[in-house]
Amino acid sequence: MKSGAVLPLVLGILLAVTFLLTSLLQMPGGVRRIAMRSVQKQQRIYDAESALIAYLEGFPEGYFKFPKVERGRLGPWAELSASVDSSRSIHVLAGIACDSACNMLKSPKLRREIYEGFKQQLNQEIMLVKPPLKLEIKSGNRRISYQNAGRIPSKALQVLDGDLTLDLEGKIPSGRFIADGSVEIRGNAEYDTLRVYARGPIYIRGSLLRGSVKIRFLEAFSEDRIEISSGVEFSGVAIARHEVAFPNGADKVMMLYPSFVMAAESANLPLDLKLDSVLIPDFIAGDLQLFQWSLQ
Repeated sequence: MKSGAVLPLVLGILLAVTFLLTSLLQMPGGVRRIAMRSVQKQQRIYDAESALIAYLEGFPEGYFKFPKVERGRLGPWAELSASVDSSRSIHVLAGIACDSACNMLKSPKLRREIYEGFKQQLNQEIMLVKPPLKLEIKSGNRRISYQNAGRIPSKALQVLDGDLTLDLEGKIPSGRFIADGSVEIRGNAEYDTLRVYARGPIYIRGSLLRGSVKIRFLEAFSEDRIEISSGVEFSGVAIARHEVAFPNGADKVMMLYPSFVMAAESANLPLDLKLDSVLIPDFIAGDLQLFQWSLQ
């Protein structure tokens, strides 16, 4: 939404509600009472949505008589919320708009801020798993393999003094993995959520013979480098210290909105091919751009 568009939008909503209330006054009493309750509920949702839109547009708190907007973080993204009633809120996920901040990423200082912020956040996210999922701890090289499994159970694993290989064929709701060595992800798998932290390199590889690797929500961090090969489809964040490489070319990888890849020590960011899919994680200052609304 362009700057300056929020005021007409809010006024339009209020005008529509006014017309609706006028029509309700002409209804029979019982129907009118039920309809009025429905309108009041809808009005509270409109107010919460309008509060979030006004916040994103930069209006100061109190400019409109809307609910207060709370700002937090969900993974690498900014999470904004505004209360609808005592039990429900409108939630928005947002990142930093690339058109306002991508040029800033030429700065080693800002790249380092994103690197360190994501490193800390992802490490905590993987280590502090919530029941019923438990973090398993294993030593030495580990390989997890499921073939023709259909639905694969969610898993959280820490590998000490070793490498980790995920060779899966099926669908997995959630995977959380942290390894002292390298992590290789391959096979014909669909991950709903995949969080990977490696002190060594990370390899995400599709296969022409066995199928592709699809990740609806990816968070990948390497203290070394990340390679994403052809046959991989993802949305999310991949950040490494030295480089994020596309051995078969970035055009062979499908990055869906919102996506962000970056190397802390390289200004040669592989972003220019698909800027329309880029959204920067919420670890630096910049204009917020939303990508998901929900009523919870």
